Amino acid sequence: MVKIWGKLLCDNKIVKDTTIEVDAHSTTFFDMLKQLCAKLSIPTPVLLSKHVYDFNLFNICTFKPDDFVESVFFDRFELSHLVER
Repeated sequence: MVKIWGKLLCDNKIVKDTTIEVDAHSTTFFDMLKQLCAKLSIPTPVLLSKHVYDFNLFNICTFKPDDFVESVFFDRFELSHLVER
């Protein structure tokens, strides 16, 4: 199981956040993204290969308002992979 933290930021402040646990072997990146967006009550952004690449390489990816078809109230939507120690 993998923990993912999704957070919405306005003016570099977290306005809303949530975490989900997904099975890394059976869940696609898009399915994980849809789950997070549903929990945060926001539309699902357009997923580009750059987002998947950044998440796989750096354990974080950022979606900006331009990545959404609908208008959104936040400046950034970030996904982070939480590693337990």
